[in-house]
Amino acid sequence: MEIINLELRKLGLKAKEANIYLAALELGYSSVQKIAQKAGVSRPTAYEVIRGLTKRGLMREVKRKGSIRGEKTYFAAESPDQLLALLRVQKKEVEEKEREFVRIISALQSKYHLAGQNEIRTYEGKEGFKVLLDDFSQSQTGEIFLMSNKAEALKPWQAKLSEIKKRLGGLKLAELQPRKSFKGTLIIYDKLIFLPSAAKLTALLINNKEIVELIKILLA
Repeated sequence: MEIINLELRKLGLKAKEANIYLAALELGYSSVQKIAQKAGVSRPTAYEVIRGLTKRGLMREVKRKGSIRGEKTYFAAESPDQLLALLRVQKKEVEEKEREFVRIISALQSKYHLAGQNEIRTYEGKEGFKVLLDDFSQSQTGEIFLMSNKAEALKPWQAKLSEIKKRLGGLKLAELQPRKSFKGTLIIYDKLIFLPSAAKLTALLINNKEIVELIKILLA
């Protein structure tokens, strides 16, 4: 039961919410008092938690007439299938937050460039390469240029393209054929990455809007 409780908490339920949902799931239609006892919480706490779970579609309220005391209120857990619906809602919220975050980053990047805060950095080794791949996956532009004298050198970058396309809603990709004299790998998005050699994990990152746009024009 503890494992299930932990899994429910991964879906966004708090500890008491998970306990009460599981208690209600086992009891079926039951009173707040019985659910509270089984979940190990007070009746007022159980009632407040049940109200919250009902609003989220994970529990429901049913009124039934008793033979002695008249109408009574019972509560029951909704089918576990509703947890999938909850997960989908959370996924949608995360995607909306991500889109909003991308818009905020774009606005900040614009101010960053206008302020003249441009950078040229050197990265080395596997950790540096990973940093560059992560930065590339957060591309803010739907137009990307890839060029290398060795096709296998582009594979790590190509693997990120579907992720970028999904996030931006579209992607214009240009895989350019290098001239014979060109050696290395060039990746251009809203920044520019140049790897002189496939053998050595060294790279140059240029974060300068004007330079990046100029090179795009020259390669187009």
